[in-house]
Amino acid sequence: MHVIASPLAPQIVTAIRPYSSRSLLDVGGAMGTYTVAFLQAVPRMTATLFDRPEVVGIARQFLGEIGLLHRVTLVPGDFYQEDFPGVHDLAFVSAIIHQNSPGQNVNLFLKIFRSLEPGGRIIIRDHVMDPDRTRPRDGAIFAVNMLAGTPGGNTYTFDEIRTGLAQAGFVHIRLLQTGEQMDALVEAFKP
Repeated sequence: MHVIASPLAPQIVTAIRPYSSRSLLDVGGAMGTYTVAFLQAVPRMTATLFDRPEVVGIARQFLGEIGLLHRVTLVPGDFYQEDFPGVHDLAFVSAIIHQNSPGQNVNLFLKIFRSLEPGGRIIIRDHVMDPDRTRPRDGAIFAVNMLAGTPGGNTYTFDEIRTGLAQAGFVHIRLLQTGEQMDALVEAFKP
């Protein structure tokens, strides 16, 4: 994941424009590739990286080696079972919703909603399919992979993502960026 994310992360962060954000929640943040890009773009930002215990150990080493560990709280856990700690003004959900069913995504969005301060926003990075589900092409192929490899995963249209976010209480939901390489971005806010 780091190899794929490294060249993409600075571009994604620029598109998100996180410059007024102070506290990032990186959901399923892996070794911290996106966390690093956010912290480099916003020097006063701190972050909470939430991922499985074995992954958090890798993140600890990586963030320590590049000198950013002091700005990151590492939280081991399972977002299917546990809530997110703290209160944040920005949550980043990268390449996760495709592994979930619509119901699992609503539950995830609800947990994120509770971890955001009023006015906080969520950014989802994933394939966002056209209404006919044929584009982006890689997303259509990826949907078949999710059908075969997960109990309920899929790639989703913007309307499907918007519906899930709205069910969780988010407002001002918009497609921030389209993309061909799992680089589409959806933005929403907690009222």
